[in-house]
Amino acid sequence: MRPLGWWPLFLGVALAAPVLQLRGEVRGPLVLATPGLLVEGEGAVLRGDRGHTLSLLAPGIRVRGLTVVGAGPEDDFFEPDAAIYLGGCRGCLLEGIRVEGAPTAVRMEDSPMAAVRGLKAQGLGASPGVLVYSSPNALVEGSHLRGFMEGIYVEYSPGMRIRDNLLEGNGRYGFHVMFSWEVDIEGNVSTKNGIGNAVMHGAQNRIRINRLEGHKSPVAYGLLLQDERGTVAEGNLFLENTLGLVLMDAAEAGVQDNRFQENGTALRITRERGGNSAQVKGNRFLGNLYDLLVDDPEARVQVVANGYDRASGLPVPHLPTSSFALLLARQPELSLFALSPGIVLWEAAEAQVPGLRLVALADAQAAPLPKAVAFQGPWIFLGVLGGVLWWWRRRT
Repeated sequence: MRPLGWWPLFLGVALAAPVLQLRGEVRGPLVLATPGLLVEGEGAVLRGDRGHTLSLLAPGIRVRGLTVVGAGPEDDFFEPDAAIYLGGCRGCLLEGIRVEGAPTAVRMEDSPMAAVRGLKAQGLGASPGVLVYSSPNALVEGSHLRGFMEGIYVEYSPGMRIRDNLLEGNGRYGFHVMFSWEVDIEGNVSTKNGIGNAVMHGAQNRIRINRLEGHKSPVAYGLLLQDERGTVAEGNLFLENTLGLVLMDAAEAGVQDNRFQENGTALRITRERGGNSAQVKGNRFLGNLYDLLVDDPEARVQVVANGYDRASGLPVPHLPTSSFALLLARQPELSLFALSPGIVLWEAAEAQVPGLRLVALADAQAAPLPKAVAFQGPWIFLGVLGGVLWWWRRRT
């Protein structure tokens, strides 16, 4: 007879799990510390105005369908009052939750494998929507976060998964991951946030198949990879950003199979303290003001087999940047002249004279793309101009 293993025990525990049914209006704060508790909140509203409105302090608690309104007034970015607080809540699940009027929707600490699915929350502007700290293998999926300082902020949470979320209209970042590794950021739409998105001070992170769009302030970017090691940006769409992708002190970075469309600068490689090394392969560059800026004379960048709407149909190397673009990276005030007739003629002439090209950055396997998409970003130029004027005013 085949042994049944551990399934009967698991099934028995699941069937015996306690259930809390919330109905109508419930006044918080509410603290739950029963392991495995199932909270059914469909149609119920939990209200609070001090501290965390709902605290989950034991493993395996599940909360479904609840609306949480309000929390305490503390909006410190790192220690805000939250609609729902998870502390030591290993494997807990929040599903189909709505949050209104709270500094932070979900604050998660020391809660490995906790999951947030289908959260809808409107923020108050000063704190993160979902704050994740020291929670390995946690998940935020299928959620809509807007109006927070940052949609999702993560620290010290290796193996974190951020998937299929809509992050829009947040004051600074859509997603911001710090001091973490092997994080998967996949299938998200991050749009019209104050600055953009960032992954910093980590390693082996994967940013795949996201739509990073409409970050238009003078210092905005679709994605910043700073002080990262072995991190890959793959299959993403960078659309209508001041800067598409910025590599800053990023070692062994992979930039592959992305689409850079109608950005001010598609890809910028710059340095602060360390150096950069990257392979830029299989990407498509369409309608950008500049495809590539390199502000790091020691950067080791391999540019190969990308497609460009400016590349010729001839089998010759294509330089996805220009001498003016490289000069602009070092003297940003020259952006005042970026669209002037003289610079346009300069770059057009340079593109036709291989002897003027900087061979180290040339793409020997460049593929020409049709010019079906014209640059539609005068607002990006105005943003760059505003940034230059601000920089110049501070300098003087």
